[in-house]
Amino acid sequence: MAAKSAEAQARDFVYELANCASEYGFAKEEIWSVSLVAEKQKAALEKKYYPVISASLTPDMVAAIPQLVAEKLNLVIAGMEATSANQVLKAEPLHLVAYNAGRTM
Repeated sequence: MAAKSAEAQARDFVYELANCASEYGFAKEEIWSVSLVAEKQKAALEKKYYPVISASLTPDMVAAIPQLVAEKLNLVIAGMEATSANQVLKAEPLHLVAYNAGRTM
């Protein structure tokens, strides 16, 4: 099976956010915080917040998917500006993580 395009992956991520918000009864004023983080930061967020939605990003998708998700959700994604070419070249696994800061464990 061919790899999904960046647009399809971004659409799937936003779809999962909407489903999760519905499933957990998010109020209209509750919004997702979305960040581009490394593996350790992802684990820390998963321990602190619930629910957490995440997607692993390949180095070639690091620039495209967060930008597309940001456009669809009309928000700024934390960590996008800090992602440097060195991180992508080192192939450090990056994850797009969404959580609600008001819902801790």
